[in-house]
Order: sequence, then C-alpha cells, then structure tokens
Amino acid sequence: MIKTSTQNELIQYVYNELADDAREQLEVALMHDNELADDCSDLLLIQRLLDGATRTPSDRAINNILNYSKSLSLQS
Repeated sequence: MIKTSTQNELIQYVYNELADDAREQLEVALMHDNELADDCSDLLLIQRLLDGATRTPSDRAINNILNYSKSLSLQS
C-alpha cells in the first residue's frame, strides 16, 4: 500500500499541480518503482474517465422532477 503523501503527490502529478522539483523526483521514482507507476497509470485512466463523464441530468431525471413538481402544485 502506498503512503497517503505519495497518493496525494500522484494526484497532484496527474493534475499537473506538483512543484517542479517534486515532479522531477516523482518521475524518477516512477521509472524505478513498477507498483508506483501502475498506480499512476490507474489514476490517469480514472482522470480520463471522469473527464468524459456525463455532467447533465438525463431526460428521465428531468421529467421525474417536473412530474413531481406538477403533482405538488395539483395538491394545493
């Protein structure tokens, strides 16, 4: 299991938020530690999947909300 600080550094690395010196140190570590490199690869994949995730509600969800709202106004 990786240390929390290393996990945080990997996340910062993936989002390009790591300071230059820390980034360089992490890149050296990635070249020598296969487990760390695999974890970084997993985070990069997760980032791509999250970036492609749907950010708007489905039509079904919108219709459910509208129907619920209409039912409340009919009860008044």
